[in-house]
Amino acid sequence: MQLGLACPVCSQLNLLSATSCVRCGTGLAPAQAPRSASPQQTGPQVTLQPQQPPSRPQAPAAPAAPRFDAATGQPVAAANPALQSKPAARTMFFGALQQQAVVPRLVVIKGEGGDGVTYHLSGTNHVVGRGNCDIRFAEDHFLNPEHALFTAQDGRLFVKDRNSANGVFVRIKSPVPLEHDDCFLVGEQLLRLDARPLPDGSPDNEGTYRYSSPRPDGLFRIIQLLAGGGEGRVRSARGGSLTIGREGNIVDFPDDRFISGRHARLDVASDSPHVLLTDTGSRNGTFVRIKGAQELFHGDYLFVGQQLLRVEIS
Repeated sequence: MQLGLACPVCSQLNLLSATSCVRCGTGLAPAQAPRSASPQQTGPQVTLQPQQPPSRPQAPAAPAAPRFDAATGQPVAAANPALQSKPAARTMFFGALQQQAVVPRLVVIKGEGGDGVTYHLSGTNHVVGRGNCDIRFAEDHFLNPEHALFTAQDGRLFVKDRNSANGVFVRIKSPVPLEHDDCFLVGEQLLRLDARPLPDGSPDNEGTYRYSSPRPDGLFRIIQLLAGGGEGRVRSARGGSLTIGREGNIVDFPDDRFISGRHARLDVASDSPHVLLTDTGSRNGTFVRIKGAQELFHGDYLFVGQQLLRVEIS
């Protein structure tokens, strides 16, 4: 049996008198070993307990690299102790930003195209007119004292003409079907659709024919309504179509500075008795007089008297 001092680092067996390991240089010191439990041993037995090497200064431990969850891409708190002491941020839902009540607004458009006064329709019913109304335009003599009613319900907005003389006109965004006697605005021109069938030109009961001009082949006509009353120009469609603008159209208004070169067109619908009115990319738009109540949407424009209003619902 070989006695010696075992190195606690590399397990090298050294002489009892060694003070350091011959392999790695770790310091060694003998220690009293416990007495053997075997009764057969007659001589003293020495067991050596290695002495722990002297402590060396430790460098500060580098922070553990954070680990990330493969499914969510978020840091795992156990791998980054700094995250354990920091409360987790709460994720907000977009719905929380939309819980406030929506208040529709009417914005007056000034003559040069800028925004004027804004009216917040915080109540349910709002009357617009020249008289003692919720929204009053006292100097606009194209308005009736009580001209139109705006109703706000659950963030939605409706307008209804209150049997006014000049009506309420809403700008169209897509082709709109018109019926006989419907009115629409193109620039400064107020026009009415005449879609009645023309008389067949037959003689009277005595067989006499009336003097007349040659019959047009158009299926409908538009009539210009003049300021102060009365009718102006009457123009028939060519077949089932009629174009309106400032130049190069079936009906031109070259002196109207609010009409675009190619402003609007009318076409007989193929699947109904209506005539479709379409805005053909004009700058100032085409407006149709409403009948009954009509819902308004964000970005709509409408004429009430001489007031051009924009709807905001957001």
